Amino acid sequence: MSWLPCGGSHASGGARFTPGPRGYLLAMSVMTRADRVQKQSKPTSVAVATFKKFKEDNSTNLASMIAFWAFFSIFPLLMVLVTLLGYVLPAGDKQSVLTHVASLFPLLNPKQVAGLTGAWWALVVGIFTALWSGLGVVRTVQTAFNSVWEIPRHERPGLKEQVLRSLWVLATIGGGLVASTLISGLVTGSSTGVHLGVAGHIAGLVIEVVLDIGLFVAAFRMLTDREITSRDVLPGAVLSGVVFFVLQELSAFIISRHLKSASATYGHFATVITILWWFYLQSIVTLLGAQLNVVLRERLFPRSLTDAPQTEADHRALQAYAEERTYQPEEKVSATVEPRPHR
Repeated sequence: MSWLPCGGSHASGGARFTPGPRGYLLAMSVMTRADRVQKQSKPTSVAVATFKKFKEDNSTNLASMIAFWAFFSIFPLLMVLVTLLGYVLPAGDKQSVLTHVASLFPLLNPKQVAGLTGAWWALVVGIFTALWSGLGVVRTVQTAFNSVWEIPRHERPGLKEQVLRSLWVLATIGGGLVASTLISGLVTGSSTGVHLGVAGHIAGLVIEVVLDIGLFVAAFRMLTDREITSRDVLPGAVLSGVVFFVLQELSAFIISRHLKSASATYGHFATVITILWWFYLQSIVTLLGAQLNVVLRERLFPRSLTDAPQTEADHRALQAYAEERTYQPEEKVSATVEPRPHR
């Protein structure tokens, strides 16, 4: 290590620290040893490959897009949900479902979301426009999943297919949320008045986790334009579902202890910022699950941490990135990596 002066004497505070050759070689030696170790174990090599692909796909940008559209879509979709629940469920079950849905989003009060009313034609128009506004997030998630799976641009669906699939996904996931709330209420006894104590509470939590995982399995399969099975997407669904449940419980604890006073102090500004961050965090968790599925299905591990590309998985990943950018079926591309010159 060496100290080099910069723009003045040491007394004037103008010194900076730059690593010398020995420090650089030491750091590279540590990285090379860590790279060799992670390649020898499947769990570590899968984890490294998942996070590396997450970075190479710019998944944080995809998560930002999902969070943006989720924020603008959630309130129109809640209006549709409130309206439809009023026709199919009793008042008590309707409130239970809305409370459960609101618990998925910090500081969201379901009592502030009113249903659509009016003549039948006005109701139909209102539901249609609210659904159209809410489809943005589903279409964005579909685009993100296709990017994660490196599906070529010419194989992706058009607008009509995207809209129809988004409607089907909304109906499936919305029905799943209603079903999970009602089942959890039956098991825990909150909807029947028969309280089963600790055992019922634990059973309700387990069922909630299992149903969350099932919803992720459905979303991963339905929103990806590739022939994949439930087994292919189960690892990522388990990861996303469990982390989603843990974050939900932590957020409920934090909000009850700290954020309620912040909401009272800063008003709607605190609610907006909190919900945006929550959507972004959940998008990160969802995309990590999707990346894990791709790494396991396509066997994109082990990946190299230093002097990449070294492994076969490195070269196949680069080839997939190149093929994703094809816009015509006749377009053929290949990725060639030239050897580094010796220095």
